Amino acid sequence: MAIFQKIAASSFAAVRRTLKRRMLMLTLHEALLRDRDLDIEGRERLYDDARELIHIEWGLGRDPIGRTEVDRVMADLKYRLAKKLDEEALELASDPYGSEFASSRMEDVASAAVDLHLPEERLRIADLLSAFPEEQETKVQKLLDGLGTLWRQNPNEKIVIFATYLGTVDLLAREIEQVYPGQGVVVLRGGDHGAKVAAERRFKLKDGPRVLVCTAAGREGINLQSARILFNFDLPWNPMDMEQRIGRIHRYGQAHTAQVYNLVLSDTIEGRIFLLLDDKLTEIARTLGKVDDQGNIAEDLRSQILGQLSERLNYDRLYQEALSDPELKRTAVELEAALSNAREAREVVFDLFQDLDGFSLDDYKPFSDITSSMDRLVGFLSAALSDRSQRLIKVNDETYDLVGADGGQMKRFTLNRDIATSTNNVDLMGLDHPLVQEELRRWRSVAPEVLGAVARGDGDRITLLSLWMVETSAGNGERRIAIQPIAVNKDGTRVPVVERQAAHLLRAAAGRPKLSQDERVSLFATAIEPTLQRDLKHKGVAAGDGSYSAELVGYVEIV
Repeated sequence: MAIFQKIAASSFAAVRRTLKRRMLMLTLHEALLRDRDLDIEGRERLYDDARELIHIEWGLGRDPIGRTEVDRVMADLKYRLAKKLDEEALELASDPYGSEFASSRMEDVASAAVDLHLPEERLRIADLLSAFPEEQETKVQKLLDGLGTLWRQNPNEKIVIFATYLGTVDLLAREIEQVYPGQGVVVLRGGDHGAKVAAERRFKLKDGPRVLVCTAAGREGINLQSARILFNFDLPWNPMDMEQRIGRIHRYGQAHTAQVYNLVLSDTIEGRIFLLLDDKLTEIARTLGKVDDQGNIAEDLRSQILGQLSERLNYDRLYQEALSDPELKRTAVELEAALSNAREAREVVFDLFQDLDGFSLDDYKPFSDITSSMDRLVGFLSAALSDRSQRLIKVNDETYDLVGADGGQMKRFTLNRDIATSTNNVDLMGLDHPLVQEELRRWRSVAPEVLGAVARGDGDRITLLSLWMVETSAGNGERRIAIQPIAVNKDGTRVPVVERQAAHLLRAAAGRPKLSQDERVSLFATAIEPTLQRDLKHKGVAAGDGSYSAELVGYVEIV
């Protein structure tokens, strides 16, 4: 019941899609039963009915290619039926504490649950489908009006629309394309990651589609801060899911004030509960002085209260029981109690971690210059890729080309986030880029005794400077991490003056190694490691109640 109630709250189109696909699955299910009873004529008649439904629902042609595709779809559906009901998927979709991501699968799960069918259900579904209204839904018209208003102000405005179910998503894409044919629509749904990335890139292009219609499954792992306007076409029962939707555009890199429009039908159960919850949150915010000049609730308070509320309220039960409480009297009491508890929990956390309202990013502006960090990243990647006969070639101050051994361009990088989000086939260089991560993993796996550098020094003697990361834990639980340099010459004598110049020597001109690998390994075992142990004991690190660990980070051979 909860599954169909959620689908019905989204749109008539989502209900129609679910019913059509359930009709198809029931037809195939009955055909399999006829086959088991050796009723070949009845089976073939039902298979023909199923093929006709697939032709219509999937929009496939009547030519040989279309008929072949119909048979492929039907074979896939028969395989699903042969496996019986996917009970885990049904349980996940019905979970009262499940996420919107799980709910987005409900259309297919509900249509495939043929073991739970009712007597004469195919006839009942046919009657329902024939009774569907043909006129445009109110919410769709309101959305189209809103888009028109926004585009009259700025024809290039990028807009994100969230809807939970594919039936609704397809309806919106079709209606927007029909009413505003020049604006362009791209649909981002779950499934293939490559298709999601391609849709995201198309939307971010300056001359790309103006509208992105996105499902809950499609939103995972994407950043949409290139848009500042979001429409919630349907409202997830758990309001924290809506906060996650908003987080797709209201995030780091957003240059404008994000605007969020919720399409609420005030004469529905879902709409009335949403408005009731919003009113209660506003009351709490006003009491605490957390309302801005426009009457909006402070973001931090809203997230804190809703986060606590999600742990105390079963939204599925709340919405289902509201069907028998048309005045929402019991619902209002339950919401009031849950919000009161959530507010108390929020105040406890507030007192525990102190009020951080005074936090300001302006205090951290002196640290916002990351030029030196990006220079180090570019330097690392250039050196790491040279081992693969690949090069990073600087195109301009913010752009680099990755060139292969044959001289062909493999990829283009930029250091500018705005360029990366607005330009196709340009990747943002950063620590989280897959290529950087791959090179970091590759070079981290190299033994430190092998991974070193050679620098030219001022003297004639060969010196080996090693760098150790020393982590200490005191008896009182205090933990410290420090970098300890240890330098010795070729005969094992310690050279403190070189240790004091470690930072300078790391930037010195490169030289050619004169020590063999065996000589380096021998110096580490016979001189450097014993010297480190003595130094730590002298400093009191290797004694007392605490513990310590020392890990070789790297070395520099000075010639």
